Order: sequence, then C-alpha cells, then structure tokens
Amino acid sequence: MTAVRLSFRSVLILLLLAVLRPASAEDDGSIDHWLDRMARAVETLDYRGTLVHWRGDRVDTLKIIHRADADGVRERLYSLSGPPREILRQGDQVRCLLAGDQPLVVQSQLTARLMPNLPLSRLGTLEQAYDMRLGERERVAGLQTRIIEIRPNDRYRYGHRFWLEEQTGMLLRSALLSASGQPIQQLAFVDIELGARISDAELEPEIEPEVVMETRMVMNLPAVDSSELGEAAWMPRRVPSHFRLARKARGQSADGEPFEHLLFSDGLASFSVYVEEGMQGYTGSRLESIGSVHIFTGLTDGRQITVVGEVPVATLEYVGRSIRRTPGAPRRR
Repeated sequence: MTAVRLSFRSVLILLLLAVLRPASAEDDGSIDHWLDRMARAVETLDYRGTLVHWRGDRVDTLKIIHRADADGVRERLYSLSGPPREILRQGDQVRCLLAGDQPLVVQSQLTARLMPNLPLSRLGTLEQAYDMRLGERERVAGLQTRIIEIRPNDRYRYGHRFWLEEQTGMLLRSALLSASGQPIQQLAFVDIELGARISDAELEPEIEPEVVMETRMVMNLPAVDSSELGEAAWMPRRVPSHFRLARKARGQSADGEPFEHLLFSDGLASFSVYVEEGMQGYTGSRLESIGSVHIFTGLTDGRQITVVGEVPVATLEYVGRSIRRTPGAPRRR
C-alpha cells in the first residue's frame, strides 16, 4: 500500500478551502428563515442610512432614521433631492409633510412604504405562487449580502430580488421585477449604520410643511381564514389564484361618503378594492399608474369601483371588471 504524504502547505490549503467554500442553501437555512430575519431586522433594528430610489428615469435620494425601543417604532424618512418632503412614522401612524403645493402623484408616492412590510402572511402558499431560491453573495453599502430571488409563476404578480445583510438579515437593496425579469423600480442603501444610537431630535421634522397628510400604515397581515371576516356587500367574482381576502372594512371619506374596503393578499403581493357611491356623469373605466402602483376605476350598478395595488395592470382589470353585489346584500337607498 502506497502511503500518501501531504505537506504542511497542502494541508493548510485544504483547510482554507473547507472554511472558505460557498455555503449551500442548507447551511444558510430556508427561504422562510431568511425572509423572517429580514422582517425582524427592518422593523426592530436601530439604523440610519442614505437610500437611492430608482423608478423609471426618476432617481430620488433619501435619508432614513429608524428606532425601535420599549415605546415602539419611530421612523423619519426625508428627501435629499427634489422638493423637500418628510415622512414621520410612529407605530402605524404616518404623517407626510410636503413643502409647497406638490402634485398628487408626488403625495401618493410618498404614502407608499419603501421598506417591505413583512413577515409574510401565510394566507396563500408562497411556494405555489412563486419560485424562490437563494442567489449569490454580493456587497452592498460595504456589507456582504445574500440575494433572495422570488419569481412569480403567473402574470398576476411581480417578481422581487432582495439583498439581505448576512449577519442581521437587514434589507440593503431590493428590486421589483417585471415578467421578463427587468427591474421596474429599485431601492438601495449607499451607506448604513446598523445599531446606531438614535436621539429624539433626529426623529423630529425640519421643514415647515404647507401640506400635511395623515394616514395609517397597513401593518403585517394576520394569517386569518377569510371565512372569519364575514360577508362583504361587494365581492369580485374572480381573483387570481393564491390571493385571499385578508381584511374587510367600512368607512367614510373626508366628505362623509360611505365606502367598503377589501384587501387581498397572496402573502407577498396585495391589492385593495374600494366600493363607493358612483360619481355623477362618470361612465366607463380607466387605468392610471403612479410609479409601480396601478389604479383601475370602473362603474357597476351605480357604484364606483377602485382597485389599487403594486401588481400588474392585468391583475387589477381581471378583478375590477368582475366585482358584483353579493346576493342578498342590502341595497343602500
């Protein structure tokens, strides 16, 4: 039998290769594990950083300051380019401060939350609606990240790509992807301080707003059975597979008009349906877009139907054109 002799240098090289080899998916944990880490990091870590947000040919630079403590979550997001704008968050209460009479499009874009609102609801089975896998490693803002690839299995939802910091799971970059895999919009930190000490003063606004909008953030969707939500007066006759009714509510607009709100989610994507009194003289339907958010408006049985969400236009039309009064539901006089 021939003895195999390894030099000290050969042994050292083999040990280094074993230590430095790329980790497998099993080493890194499941996709759910990574996404849950991201959810906790985005919401519970203290951090401050500078973000770049791309939407088509528009680029915005933003500063975010986020603190989570025993009193809850406080966050301040403000623009470093373009018109002065600030978003202040305390818990689920959000205030948008605008300097000057900025157009509605700007206001609507500000109310959309930039960071993903996770952990993912288990209303739908993500593995059935999406193809998900761990991607390569890549540096973002000077930190090592792991890429999560999420591709839809049909044309009714967008794809996503997340870059997660390996030690904490913090989201450092994200991309919303079209059906062909091309970025529709991207968000990336160019610098970030994790574990930052955030003072109260840093969370206070600096601009004197001429316009103030207040809203309530839709927090993590609970994993509830839609049968527990009761009957809605209006419902779509068709919904893309794996979307489930997550929330149902009634309310009044600023001018006192009643409306019904339905929120559907597949656990990652979501869209809202609003049903209210039809506007006088309004006929037909129309589509509008605000960045990656699309809005379908139509009229049926004297009611104005609005479907809005960060989903493809095909989803909104498919749902919006099928909304009808639930049999047996009372008619408002």
